Amino acid sequence: MAESTVTSSLFERHLQTGIQLTLVALLAWAGLKLVTLGEHTAVLRERLVYQGEQISSLRRDLRDWSDLYYRKADASREIGTLQDRITRLDGRVSQLEEESRP
Repeated sequence: MAESTVTSSLFERHLQTGIQLTLVALLAWAGLKLVTLGEHTAVLRERLVYQGEQISSLRRDLRDWSDLYYRKADASREIGTLQDRITRLDGRVSQLEEESRP
């Protein structure tokens, strides 16, 4: 009977050692995964900062281009004004031609 308690006590110690080794291995694995996750988070953060800078640059370029190029609405308004002036000039020329006829 004393031998069976020694054997079970020895078995329990080996089992506890196995469980402790398993727990240490799991903690080490979780630590490595956390480090990897931290690295990936840092990489993603840098990408977001870079993309934010690109968006700001594109917005600046778009503002600069809108000042540089002529808008369709502005062009249509000015073309309408020019067409009105041409119509009035045509009317004045026609009136002058009628007055100058004998």
